[in-house]
Amino acid sequence: MSATCSSSEPSAPTPRRPSPGRSDVGQRALIFDIKRGSSEDGPGIRTTVFFKGCPLACVWCQNPEGIAREPGTDINGDPVGFWIGLEELLYRVRQDRPFYDSSGGGVTLSGGEPTAQMDFNQHFLKMLKEEGIHTAMETCGLFHYDGFRRKLLPWLDLIYFDLKLIDDGASRRYAGCPSAPVLENFSRLLREAEIPVIPRIPLIPGITATRENLSGLARFLRERNVDACTLIPYNPLWRDKLKRLGIRARYDYSTYMPRGEQELSISYFNEAR
Repeated sequence: MSATCSSSEPSAPTPRRPSPGRSDVGQRALIFDIKRGSSEDGPGIRTTVFFKGCPLACVWCQNPEGIAREPGTDINGDPVGFWIGLEELLYRVRQDRPFYDSSGGGVTLSGGEPTAQMDFNQHFLKMLKEEGIHTAMETCGLFHYDGFRRKLLPWLDLIYFDLKLIDDGASRRYAGCPSAPVLENFSRLLREAEIPVIPRIPLIPGITATRENLSGLARFLRERNVDACTLIPYNPLWRDKLKRLGIRARYDYSTYMPRGEQELSISYFNEAR
C-alpha cells in the first residue's frame, strides 16, 4: 500500500436562470459556499458546493462554518449559510460546463456533510448525471448506509471517504462519534460500489498523525485490499474561521505541519503495509 500527501468539444448551451416565483417547495438546500474553478476536489476543473450541517464535531474541523444545521451570522453580522433552491443551484453550476467538458471536470459535493441533506442531493445529483456532468462527493463517512446506497450512490462517479481515527474511544473524544459506523460504511462501499472510493486521512498532529493510528488505519485498508490512499497535511487556517465565528478553539496546534512530520507520518503508514 502506498500513501501520498496532496497539497475540441461542442460548446454547452447557455444556462437559463429559473423563472422567479416558480415553486421550489421541498427542493432547497442549506449551503455555505460555492467554489468555482477548483482543481483540488476531483479530476479536472470543478465546481464544489459546500453543504451546511455535519454529524461530526472534529476539534480540528477545517470548515467550522459548515457544522451547524441552520443559518447563522459571524461576529461582524455577516451571514453564515444560506438556503438555495434546486433550480438556482443547477443554474449556478451549469455556468462552468465548458470548463468541465474541456478538462474532464465536474461538480463535487462537500461540506459540512452532503449526506446530511440526502433527499435534496438525490435530485441534484440525478439531474447532473442526466446532463452528463461528472459527479463526486467528499464525505465524513457517518451516514445511514441504506439511504445512501439507494438515493445517492446511483448518481455518483467518485467518492472521497475520510478516515480519521481507528480507535473508537479516540474517535468519540476528538471527532464526536464512534469510529465503528464510519469504518463499516467504508467497508460496505468497497464491497458494493462500482465506482472509485478513495480513502483520505487528515494528518492532525498528536491526534490522527500518530504511529498507532496510522499503522492501524493502514492495516484496516490492507485487509480490504486497498492499495493506496491520500494523506492530507494539517492546515491551521481553520483557526481564523473560528475567530470570525466567535468560537474558542479546542485544539491548539497553530502552525503548518513541517515537511519532516509529514514524511514521518508517511513512514508510520507505510511500515504497516
